[in-house]
Amino acid sequence: MASARAMTLLATVLSSFLTLAASDVQVTEHPQIREMLASDDQCGPAPFDDSGCALNALQRRGELKVTSAATGHGPCPAGQGRAITGSPCQPCPEGTWSSDIDEQCRRCPAGTWSDLRGAASASVCNSCPVGSWSSQEGALAPTACVTCPVGRWSNVTSLSSLSLCSACPTGTWSAAIGSTSLATCTSCAAGKWSPQLAAISAAVCNDCPVGRWNAEAGSSAASSCIACAAGKWSSVTSANTSKVCTACAVGKWSPAVGAGPLDSCIDCAPGTWNSDTGASAQSFCKECPGGKYSMAEAAVSESTCIACGSGTYQPISAAANSTLCIPCAVGNFSSGEGETSCKLCSEGTWGSDFGLTACTPCASGTWTRGAGSSRPDMCASWIKPSAKPEA
Repeated sequence: MASARAMTLLATVLSSFLTLAASDVQVTEHPQIREMLASDDQCGPAPFDDSGCALNALQRRGELKVTSAATGHGPCPAGQGRAITGSPCQPCPEGTWSSDIDEQCRRCPAGTWSDLRGAASASVCNSCPVGSWSSQEGALAPTACVTCPVGRWSNVTSLSSLSLCSACPTGTWSAAIGSTSLATCTSCAAGKWSPQLAAISAAVCNDCPVGRWNAEAGSSAASSCIACAAGKWSSVTSANTSKVCTACAVGKWSPAVGAGPLDSCIDCAPGTWNSDTGASAQSFCKECPGGKYSMAEAAVSESTCIACGSGTYQPISAAANSTLCIPCAVGNFSSGEGETSCKLCSEGTWGSDFGLTACTPCASGTWTRGAGSSRPDMCASWIKPSAKPEA
């Protein structure tokens, strides 16, 4: 009977609780509540214990949530919370929410915001859009969402940190803010490269140096610049094709890989020549043969090799000067040009000078003892020709 009467009073009592909870008036001093509690089977006569009997009486009637809100203890209704323990339940402010099991309002997580007061679910927390982020918990407005800066992008919502905005990869850059796609990261042009993440301008793209080239856009390392082969050179920076690699001219050679200016090609030395372009080693310079010499640098044909004159010889190849054409010794001669050796004056002849082109025969009735005679007195009448004279 007493419990039934208390339930009859409940509608009136409950409307008073929220008002009383915000004041200094004890809940049990309200006449209607006192009457309800006095009739409760488990509450004794006045005075009542507000923190015990009053709360227990309403709990037994299934009204814990309302009573908790009124007395400053326990969970609040969904969408409400206490600023501090013991304070009354108030609507959750913007940027927060609560369920019916919470005593305090929960903040919307970083990367979200809410401008709704009294929110009863986390679903009211709006995500920061793609291309933005926010580290602020309990944000009140979309202005809390900061756009991803230049050099970065994001296609994901609710980012909670700048670091979650993806960096444009090496070999690319972007000057756009709030980018939502990797496609906004512009590749460094062919002939250039960049090792920098999150680059913000094309100024970070380094030129491939002279002597190198790169046909691929978006390169991330200097190693992507391909060296011109040995025997070739280039004076072009930021080259994007191997066509800039120019072959060393005829008469020149270069062993260098990735050679720069034209002077990197080396002249074939005097005494040598080369008729091919793009020579990559000195061995491509062919030597003038024995009996010849050349004083020309960077010679392009064998026609530059000059034969030593008659009366001289030249036994070595790649001779670089006419002084290397050696006069034949006395008792020797050379009748032709470009000889590699001199011949001995034959039996019956002699030669007393250097550089002879022919030997002088002995006087009639005289002969020499052998080839290579160097004086006329080596001819004698008592010497007879050999059985097999020199041809």
